[in-house]
Amino acid sequence: MRIAILMLSVAAISVFASPADDMNCIIDAIYRADGETVYRGLTSENQEALSMLVTMFRFAPGEVCNQLRQELDVQLSTSEVANLQEEDLVRIILDSPVFREEVPWSRDMLSLDECPMRGDTAFVRITIDGEPNAYTYPMVMQCGTWRLANRFFEKN
Repeated sequence: MRIAILMLSVAAISVFASPADDMNCIIDAIYRADGETVYRGLTSENQEALSMLVTMFRFAPGEVCNQLRQELDVQLSTSEVANLQEEDLVRIILDSPVFREEVPWSRDMLSLDECPMRGDTAFVRITIDGEPNAYTYPMVMQCGTWRLANRFFEKN
């Protein structure tokens, strides 16, 4: 009986990653332009907001094509926009020339300094070699993983 409880405890601990581990996965995915992993790393609220945005894109694919061309320097057809999935949009943004210019640092220049946790919330602090400022990102535990809780897609 004690062995079974010990085994369950070890299994439970190994299932739950730390906020730093999950943030590192998200950062690695950003550098690979892995839209699916980044999308899964967002809170369910951000996923829902992104889904709403993609749905709205389908109502005006021509306008969305023009906007993506102007703002991200990305060329998509209206049929590509009409069939866009959330993960695809994340990948397109991450792989866009404009985003790549905004994130000029190599992956090895980023490090996670501290992750104070309180219950199911945490704050991950990221520093960039040579940059004077650190950046703090909130994370929450959802569905057994730590997810990025920044509000990227505010509801109006």
